[in-house]
Amino acid sequence: MRIGLISHEYPPETGWGGIATFAYNLSHGLKELGHDVEVVSLAVDHNKQTVQEGIKVHRVLPYDFAGDFDIVNLCMPYSHSVLRTTSALWNKLLQLHKDKPFEIIDVPELLAQGIYPGLTKIAPLVIRLYTPHSKFIAERFHNVTPSFDHELIAAFERMAMLSADALTSPSNNLAQYVANDLNIRQDQIHIICNPIDPEKFSPSGNKAITPDGRLTVLFVGRLEERKGIHYLIDAIPSVIKSYPNVRFVIIGDDTKTGIGYTSVLSELKRSLHASACQDHVIWINRVALHELPAYYRSADICVVPSVYDNSPYTCLEAMSCARPVIGTTGGGMADYITEAESGRLVAPRDRQALSKVIIELLTDQQQRLLLGDNARARVLDKFHSLEIARQTVELYKVAINSASAHSNLTLYLKSPEQALPDIEELVYAFHKAIGNFLYVHSWRFRFRHWYNLRRRPRLFIGKLYMRMASLFYKIIGKQQIPAKLIKLQEEIELKQDALRYHKLLNNCETESDDREKMPVS
Repeated sequence: MRIGLISHEYPPETGWGGIATFAYNLSHGLKELGHDVEVVSLAVDHNKQTVQEGIKVHRVLPYDFAGDFDIVNLCMPYSHSVLRTTSALWNKLLQLHKDKPFEIIDVPELLAQGIYPGLTKIAPLVIRLYTPHSKFIAERFHNVTPSFDHELIAAFERMAMLSADALTSPSNNLAQYVANDLNIRQDQIHIICNPIDPEKFSPSGNKAITPDGRLTVLFVGRLEERKGIHYLIDAIPSVIKSYPNVRFVIIGDDTKTGIGYTSVLSELKRSLHASACQDHVIWINRVALHELPAYYRSADICVVPSVYDNSPYTCLEAMSCARPVIGTTGGGMADYITEAESGRLVAPRDRQALSKVIIELLTDQQQRLLLGDNARARVLDKFHSLEIARQTVELYKVAINSASAHSNLTLYLKSPEQALPDIEELVYAFHKAIGNFLYVHSWRFRFRHWYNLRRRPRLFIGKLYMRMASLFYKIIGKQQIPAKLIKLQEEIELKQDALRYHKLLNNCETESDDREKMPVS
């Protein structure tokens, strides 16, 4: 089966987040089963094609719209960014599909990456749930608010999901939320858990942290509210009071998601100093995925105190390394951890319950070992990457049959190649409408508009002449502007459009050149 996999994150270039890790594990599982997989992902510095461990990966920069849409970016920075990345991923996918058609397209719901394939129906579409933007809005994660900008992204995501031929979720909890949000039945969403390679994440191998006689409690994840790191830090003083012979190792990048968009790391360190617990905590920046198993093996207990997570990979990775995991019921971890059998679960935001279970496991070695062994066995039975790949192939067959049965239900009736230009026209119309409104009501904007025109002197002189002429005829009381001025105004507008379309043409030619010159490594 020929599979087109879209993922704005794909390691190592664009990170090892949950989506990137999933895309990596799934693509390798599908390849091992004999399928032809091509990945389209974002690039850091330039467009390129590489072959990574036998999988062809196409990397693209965000799409450069033909025009300086600074007004759209000012009014809707998140939506503008989403349109640029989504358009770039679609543009490359469509090129690949025209050369050699995909039998199925697999794409995350996040940031509406499935909107173009969903509208055009170029191939059967599977959309994989992670955490939709509507959930971020509802819970105020990452300081996301219910602004028009964020609500528009959520609307695009919903449109894409409702256009999919199959939806899949890594947990029942997320499936229930999305079903309610889309007003569909929960059984319309297929549950396929996250995959893991148990050979890479194995209990056997080297350890990264030097023993110092203390038991080690490990946290892996970004330092942000959603990951529950604040509640772990708050639980540390009571844990140390009951069991002083312990150290906490915190692995993860700092984020500016604290109050007032401040550093979370600084906030956490202040809290530790206030309780005089700083000597019991070791801070480590992000660790590459291939290095993580050695850190899990160094731990006696792994803690995943998320406020919400659909199915955090750190939970699955620790389980695969035969480590006891303390998770929360805030999301989908209950689909991975069986309480008191393959791990422990506490309520989210409950620092007292968290500290109590940590102390219990610190003082009970037999329970730690039993939970770790059971966790490893559960991973081998339920979450092996090959097993998840097999389940995914069966879902692809369901999607293909669904697409065949509903082939006439296509929302976008033009050619797929026209979708991107149409979206660009829509963005340009919005840009122009807001610009005209601001020009009328804001002297500050009007000054900036004329100042920016200095870069095109002939166009500047033409527009200035038109403004002066219009003002002159208004002063003398003439309602009708002469035909020559009307023609000049039309020529100015045509020139502005020509400049925009010239930039669009250059974009297309650059994309074509990049495609021909792509190195394969």
